[in-house]
Amino acid sequence: AKRVEGAQDAIDKCIVDAVKTKGKLTSFEEIKFVPFNPTDKRTESTVRAPDGSVFKVTKGAPQVILHMAHNAADIEQRVGMAVQSLADRGFRALGVAISYTGQDEEPKWEFQGVLALFDPPRYDTKTTIETAVAMGVEVKMITGDQTAIAKETCRELGMGTNILNTAVLEDESAREGVDLDEIIMAAHGFAEVYPEHKFMIVDHIRKQGYVTGMTGDGVNDAPALK
Repeated sequence: AKRVEGAQDAIDKCIVDAVKTKGKLTSFEEIKFVPFNPTDKRTESTVRAPDGSVFKVTKGAPQVILHMAHNAADIEQRVGMAVQSLADRGFRALGVAISYTGQDEEPKWEFQGVLALFDPPRYDTKTTIETAVAMGVEVKMITGDQTAIAKETCRELGMGTNILNTAVLEDESAREGVDLDEIIMAAHGFAEVYPEHKFMIVDHIRKQGYVTGMTGDGVNDAPALK
């Protein structure tokens, strides 16, 4: 009911507005809510159903929700294809899972599906990037979004699509002998990052002698903005 009556973020509002029988939603009681944070990349609710049963639901970055599922290995390819298909059409994706274990038990998450959200860049973003590039500024995207979504966003904005995930930042073997500074400079951006990765990328660029600027809209961007 809380997600219907108030305390909504933009994603909650989109989901609730899409429900045709809103009366059914109010019959469920939200016992506990864990909000989104940039480290976990998901939200979680503990809910009491009209029959008194209690269950947990979670939604968030599809790769995060997938890896929580007890049968992740069996469905990974299907989920990846669904996310890629949505990204190819300009949609972002959220994974959704449910657990029917008791409140005090370790959840056994069952992947329920992928939610599609249309969240295009601001109308002036492409022009802003083009202006920056024309003035000699190299622009890179650093995002927590799934890699396929990040590539599609870059394509829409006229940026390059050499988008890497965090494996090259964390695992030396993933670099195949190439220097990390070289990898960072050659990439058009990075996806599926955590706040510490943003700081790491900016730090590596600055230490090569480049004047580096960063902009971000969340508190998780603060360390890299320093």
